[in-house]
Amino acid sequence: MFDADYRALNNEQKQVVDTLDQNLLVLAPAGTGKTKVIALRTAYLVQHQQEPEKILCLTFTNKAAKEMKERIQLYIPEQIKKMTIKTFHSFCYHLINHEKENSHFSFPCTLIDEADSLAIIEKIIQTNKLNDDSVYYQQIISFFEDIKRHSLTFPLEERYHYKMIVEDYFKSQDQLGQLGRRREDSFLRRFGLKLLNTYRRYLLENNCIDFMDLIVEAKYLLEQPEILAKWRKQYDVIQVDEMQDTSSREYDILKLLAGRQLSLFGDFNQTIYEWRGSNPHQMTAEYRRDFSPLEIHLKINYRSTKNLLEAANGYISSSRLYPMQCIAKASNEGEKITILEAGTKEEEISLLEIAIKESMENTNSIAVLTRTNEYAKKIAYSFNKRGIECTVIEDTKFFRKKEVKELLAFYDYSINDRNGHALLKLGQHPYLNMPNWLLGELRNSKSCYMYLHDWFKSDSKDPYAILFEAYTHNNIVVLDVESTGLSTIKDDVIQIAAIRYGKEGVVDQLDILLKPTKSVGESYYVHGFSDDLLQKEGMEPKEALKQFVHFIQGAVLVGHNVNYDLQIIKSMMSRYKLEPIGEYQVYDTLDLAYKVYPKLSNHKLETLSKLIVTETIPTHNAMQDILATSEVLSHLLKHIEEKKQERLEKIEAYGCYVNEYREKLATIKSYLLTHNLTDGLTFLMNECDFKGYYHSSQIETIRNLYRIINELEDQTLSYEDNIINLLAFSALHYSEIEQSDLFKGRIPIITVHQAKGLEFDEVYIAGCNDKTFPSYRSLKEHQLGEEMRLFYVALTRAKKKLYISYHQEAPKSIFIDQISEDYKTLKRYGGISKNTI
Repeated sequence: MFDADYRALNNEQKQVVDTLDQNLLVLAPAGTGKTKVIALRTAYLVQHQQEPEKILCLTFTNKAAKEMKERIQLYIPEQIKKMTIKTFHSFCYHLINHEKENSHFSFPCTLIDEADSLAIIEKIIQTNKLNDDSVYYQQIISFFEDIKRHSLTFPLEERYHYKMIVEDYFKSQDQLGQLGRRREDSFLRRFGLKLLNTYRRYLLENNCIDFMDLIVEAKYLLEQPEILAKWRKQYDVIQVDEMQDTSSREYDILKLLAGRQLSLFGDFNQTIYEWRGSNPHQMTAEYRRDFSPLEIHLKINYRSTKNLLEAANGYISSSRLYPMQCIAKASNEGEKITILEAGTKEEEISLLEIAIKESMENTNSIAVLTRTNEYAKKIAYSFNKRGIECTVIEDTKFFRKKEVKELLAFYDYSINDRNGHALLKLGQHPYLNMPNWLLGELRNSKSCYMYLHDWFKSDSKDPYAILFEAYTHNNIVVLDVESTGLSTIKDDVIQIAAIRYGKEGVVDQLDILLKPTKSVGESYYVHGFSDDLLQKEGMEPKEALKQFVHFIQGAVLVGHNVNYDLQIIKSMMSRYKLEPIGEYQVYDTLDLAYKVYPKLSNHKLETLSKLIVTETIPTHNAMQDILATSEVLSHLLKHIEEKKQERLEKIEAYGCYVNEYREKLATIKSYLLTHNLTDGLTFLMNECDFKGYYHSSQIETIRNLYRIINELEDQTLSYEDNIINLLAFSALHYSEIEQSDLFKGRIPIITVHQAKGLEFDEVYIAGCNDKTFPSYRSLKEHQLGEEMRLFYVALTRAKKKLYISYHQEAPKSIFIDQISEDYKTLKRYGGISKNTI
């Protein structure tokens, strides 16, 4: 198949595929075969001895990443399994979760979506009685994102000093004249810093991370020389699709990562995310300076008819967009663009209904695009009344639906029991139905190191009683591992170190090397164990794992970010078909340190070691690290002991109310961690009778969730690994709009932003009036550039037929007049006239 597709390439496409040893800047307008070319080039690299493990392909939407994987898999189905193909955000999440010793977050951290961020902000504002009707919560999220972006301009050591960063941000905005005129700006000046600090502490406390934190934390990690060296050696070739969506901060990360080769693919005229920091002209200028790429322009369009393509080319010229003209491959002239003119908004929608009903007789690949969600909802409401089945964005946000978020919260809590945000959802779920007064009291016990999740860890009088008892009887096992790489799923443990310790110090220890199934590669520079040494002195993994299980029998397990260590051990045991290690009481010194020192800039083992002045200095040797961890634990236990009486009083007052809920949660957590994903969902719905809490349409949504997780399930992975993959998938695939099969039988009514990357036989661009498209704000601020490009994106979604509609209650969009008269016809409401404009 590769040979046939390669022979079919045009000259410019072949040049991209054939150029394997240079950085490339490939400018590829819509429909020029960009994804196919990236896939062929990737396969060609592998055919020419490039190690697939050292290829990183990044893009900015899940749809594009999925399409890229599917295309590459056609050519090299075995080698693709070794590649990294991700969205930019999912790659940052991957990096953070695998830098367990250096990140501000512990493994596995929970990635929260915008809906969760809004809910957290609302809770913070209400708790602090800062309600202000003039301020929308979305504006506060935007402020947080601006501050986090601004923080990246500061040196690494000042990156999290938000008081200084916020002050500098307001100063820079004053100089630009961009703040101070609106009431919400005054609110942000007064309370912005307090809200940001509270929000950030909430995320750290619950081991959660938001989308902007992904960028900030990834850059923070890569600016540390040892970490950068490790990740830079991991990839020889980096290819970035949709480069025009890359913000300057994201480009900084790419520049750090790039070792041998960095190639960018995209289309300047589809830049529609300037509001989130993308500036492709500035970014590509830096890229040209930094990497001296070979530039190739793809010019032949394989998607659209001649009329549609030439109309788009003419629009580019008249609107002064980036001059990238395309040649149509198709010989079919196609129809002209139909301009639908109506007297009122209602008549415009009626005209759309008539036209679409006619179109549905010939094709089911139809979409209605709007500039705003509000107009999309208005059209959908009317369509539904007329019996036209349609889909709006709320329908496509599958993983935002209440019933889905509730069920996923149970999976989330099972692997990240520090996540009090998820636990709060569970407490409010009908299955538990905890009274609000009780949840409030349980959340109000932090002063004695009792966080919400601590109430559900054990049925003892004190959540730390088991830990203190184990300390008294020298029955704590502190553990750490070293591995061949960063993945708990694919990499091998090559060292297991553990000590049994307590008040008498270290009473026993285990320190064993394991023979890996793969080369240690670049990880040698982290832990210092060579392939030769491990083959000579290493134990067979199966036997080593059995020794470890024997060593920890009956102990309480402790480690710094210990979930990572336990997860990779569990994954190894699953791979070697060994019995699971069972349930143990586990305490994480990272969690304990956060409770005792919540305002510390970070809670890395190295930072705590310096603060406490441990005798043992942590290194990347597992035994050294656990000795340092044991000293940190002893120090933290003294602080925790001091608050024992206060804890006991709290437990005496409220503990009896918690027992019933604790048992229910423990049963669910145990089941989810010992069964596959679909069995877990069936258990929740049937054994826990969740189906009694949801109405019929919600039950149907849950059936769809069952089908999705059944497809995601990987039988070669452990139960916990599968849960981690499910939660990452749900957070990063926040909208089903990227899965076009869900449009079947329904007309998608979506915004142009949401339609980017999609294509349809027939497209209707609705509501093309001034102050709507282009937007009122862009006209007022004389910032039409992004609106022009957005209209170009809308024009290029159609393959065969394009309609543009407007009404006479407001002037028609200036963009309509920028389309040449040669390529459009007018149709007025009611069929009064039909003329060439």
